[in-house]
Amino acid sequence: APGAPGDAATFSPGDKDGFGTAVGAPRSKAWYTLNDGALSEVYHPRIDTPGSRDTQLVVSDGSTFSDREDMATVHRVQLVDRRALVYRQINTARSGRYRITKTYVTDPARSAVLVDVRFESLTGRPYDVYVLHDVGLGLNGNDDQGRSGRGGLLSTDGMQSNAVLASSGFTKTSSGYADRSDGWSDVRDDHRMDWRYSKAGPGNVVQTGKLRVDGVKHRRDTLVLGFGAS
Repeated sequence: APGAPGDAATFSPGDKDGFGTAVGAPRSKAWYTLNDGALSEVYHPRIDTPGSRDTQLVVSDGSTFSDREDMATVHRVQLVDRRALVYRQINTARSGRYRITKTYVTDPARSAVLVDVRFESLTGRPYDVYVLHDVGLGLNGNDDQGRSGRGGLLSTDGMQSNAVLASSGFTKTSSGYADRSDGWSDVRDDHRMDWRYSKAGPGNVVQTGKLRVDGVKHRRDTLVLGFGAS
């Protein structure tokens, strides 16, 4: 991808709306946080070490508008059960076009966060839905490498690694540099995903995958963010 190394990486805001992990599960070394309708930092393999910076959806009609969840929706957060660190975010477009419901759980047997995604069109029209994943491995988000592989989005900084997968698979993937060749810069420009860069890095890497959900025929999917040493 062009534009290396991208804009300098920054930390996510500290005013979190939720925090979750698999309590009492020694094989799971992942802690997730929520902010502004999105999945903010996921920490791995320690609670003081970020494994990702930000993961959210981008919605477009392919011709007239492109929305980021954090900026274009009204957010609600629910604790699903008082006995469990399972949260639900309900994001409704300010335009009234769609609603996104995401429920988060941490796998107790693996260092992975699962996101049940329900995307509903409120207009009866299908929309394009993309996952926008800001990598941010370790304490330095400016030295990551990302690529497409095995049906998902893979990234590493040489010490930690991350994979983002969708249960129904991505129809398009791309890895670029923040505010230079990333998916948001692409879709924001003409409301379509034109760039399909197979790899990027080292730098401030942001990855994009197009989902099969459209809010009409396909409304459900599951995202997984998995973490490991390689």
